[in-house]
Amino acid sequence: MFPGEDRWYFSREEIENNSPSRADGIDLEEETRLRKYYCSFVKDLASRFNLKPATVATAMVLCHRFFLRQSHAKNDKWIIATVCLFIAAKVESTPLNLKTLIVTSNEILYTKVIAAAEQKQEVYERYKELMLSGEKLVLSTLNFDLTVDLPYDILIKAMQKYILDETTQAEFPSIAWKFVQDSFWTTLCLQYQPRHIAAGAFFFAAKHIKMDIQSNAESWCRHFDTTLHQLNDFRLQMGELYRKKKPIPTSTTGSIGETSNSGDVVQQPVPTDNPASSQGASSSAADGSVQDMEGVERDSPDREARDNQEDSRVRDPAAETSGD
Repeated sequence: MFPGEDRWYFSREEIENNSPSRADGIDLEEETRLRKYYCSFVKDLASRFNLKPATVATAMVLCHRFFLRQSHAKNDKWIIATVCLFIAAKVESTPLNLKTLIVTSNEILYTKVIAAAEQKQEVYERYKELMLSGEKLVLSTLNFDLTVDLPYDILIKAMQKYILDETTQAEFPSIAWKFVQDSFWTTLCLQYQPRHIAAGAFFFAAKHIKMDIQSNAESWCRHFDTTLHQLNDFRLQMGELYRKKKPIPTSTTGSIGETSNSGDVVQQPVPTDNPASSQGASSSAADGSVQDMEGVERDSPDREARDNQEDSRVRDPAAETSGD
């Protein structure tokens, strides 16, 4: 029996049409970009700590699940991504030091090194309560269900069983592994169980290196307990991921947040040069709405520019197969 049979799976239409972000005026195209933003940030942040792929994937899944139930308009993507990585690191038994995580997150967002000990302490004190409040919100939103079943072991066992040719063994694993990792940039993990993701990556990799799929399709489908319809849908959605290279705007609100009266982690822009300069200011009105603040930057253009670069990097190696 494969794990994860009855949790956290919805149709693509349910995910896209029932998103809380729609009620706040965020359309599907914009939400898709926002998902790429926080996935890129999770990947960048995790790389600073040399975290294993399972921790990165778990953090991305937690982010996707959170925004199934919460609106992007009311919750800062950067702080939610940081919180989800913090939680995922605990889940995967690779815990992170909260102070170091907060400082590193700020360094990435504002493209500057925070070297002095007193500056690190200042940043930590400013955002510690925000992180802890964000953690409570994420946990309550997910109903404390932190079980994330991943496709890696399923894919490895399939490769051990079916990839016997030496030439294929040299190419196949890295390509299939990349397709699995890239799939977490989409909502496929909310639509399909781990075995289906593993199957999609397996078939996609086989097509990429021109293996004999027709002769093996039946036995492979039986192994993964999947259907050709599911495989084609995986291929379609991955193709969409690899083909989309639209410019990313730099005017999107976001950077760091604070907890509103409604319990949402709302967006609160802060200056990039001196995080303490806006201390004491509030971004939430009595009704929990977000108020603009004068004299501060509303986002990190460098962060968004790097996200755009990440969009292009994620394309390989599937570009050769996505249009077939």
